[in-house]
Amino acid sequence: MHLHSLSKYSLTNYSIRCDYPKIVSRRSKPEREDITKKVPSMTDTQLWQVCYWLLMTVATYTSFRYFRDLGDITQAVMTVTRKNMLFAIRHEYQMLTVSLISLGAATGIAFGFDAGWGSSTAILISVNGLFLGFPYIWIHYGLRNQQASATYYSIEEAQDFVRPEDSVIVLVNNGEARAHPDYHIKRPHLAGTPDGLGGDNIIMTYCCLTHLGLGFKPEIEGKRQNLTVLAQHGNNLIMRDAERGEPIQQMYGSRDIDRRFSDKSMQQWPTFRMTFRGYQKAYPQGTVFLNKIKPFKKSPLLFLLDNVVEAVFLWGTVPHHTNESLLFDTIDVKDDRLKMKDQVWGFNISDDVVAYTQEYVQQQGGVINTNVGNRNVVVAWDDSHESLGVFYNDTGAPVDTINIFGESNGHTLERVETVKAGAYWCVWANYFPETDLNREAQLNLAQAS
Repeated sequence: MHLHSLSKYSLTNYSIRCDYPKIVSRRSKPEREDITKKVPSMTDTQLWQVCYWLLMTVATYTSFRYFRDLGDITQAVMTVTRKNMLFAIRHEYQMLTVSLISLGAATGIAFGFDAGWGSSTAILISVNGLFLGFPYIWIHYGLRNQQASATYYSIEEAQDFVRPEDSVIVLVNNGEARAHPDYHIKRPHLAGTPDGLGGDNIIMTYCCLTHLGLGFKPEIEGKRQNLTVLAQHGNNLIMRDAERGEPIQQMYGSRDIDRRFSDKSMQQWPTFRMTFRGYQKAYPQGTVFLNKIKPFKKSPLLFLLDNVVEAVFLWGTVPHHTNESLLFDTIDVKDDRLKMKDQVWGFNISDDVVAYTQEYVQQQGGVINTNVGNRNVVVAWDDSHESLGVFYNDTGAPVDTINIFGESNGHTLERVETVKAGAYWCVWANYFPETDLNREAQLNLAQAS
């Protein structure tokens, strides 16, 4: 039959059936249902992606803020506000916890549910590791303080490390004297021993940017303070007390919440500068703080870390000390009465604030009798020991001569404990903008202390 002849037949009159073999799955029904469940829907995939990126964002943002605000040298290239820094100081460990938990959760989602894009997880883990690791290692290991672990050496031993003309910062108590060269105290920032100085809990604090060494009894309201070196702002050291986690500005010695001139502050201890040769003459039995780097054989890791930190300090601080520019431009108050890096001996009695330069005191004959905070004081240059001192004058009469020990005409005068010896003017004026600079002689005998 020809194909064209089929046209006269209606297809409706025929039934054509094709029997194909039935294909039966070898898997049981429950197994097929399990396979279906293992394939996530597009909605589930998107949900895990959102969770992943949200957690990574929280981790990276928190880590970055930790890096920026507590990285210390990061202030050389980034703007760090005082508000943000104080927040980071108060909440350091909370920031670390939030960042690490978020990072860990995001990493778990990445491996468990194939979230993220390409190498995003590895890259972000590395970035967060840098943001968290650098400040933590720098603060807690590179700048590890020696509040109760400092080593003091005899003058004879120190002569191999300190030049005769070098300035040293001195603390004296009950006949025991300690000198602290700027170069050696700059990295640990804090120096003291478990038995204290002369039987009292007295330590040295130091800020390289301020060029300021300042003695304290590290106690507030009778409670001993375990201090941590955290940061600087306004070119002055900020510490943290372990008890409350509150920032303490070195210039004030008080917690940030208590502000300056607070009764709730660490007791300042009389601190003064002199040359190392002057110190040897005045205190031949005194000791000297030296921050020696441990030999490689004793501690390879600390040897490498300390040398790296030392190199960074030299890179940043040598220019800071040798020209008028600032390593960190965090000064709010500009005062052009002196050059920025001129050194001043500033102090306050109550809320009356004054500052003197060595040059001015020498021009006035080396002795200035004046009145500060209704207390008579004498500011004097001791040429024999190359030291500028400030003493309370309780004698009721002007002082003509006085030596480094406060001895004058049969009296022994006490040093003014709030003196910041040799601080850079730009930093001093930033914290005490109301300063009366080089106040003229004005002894008030009627109100002699």
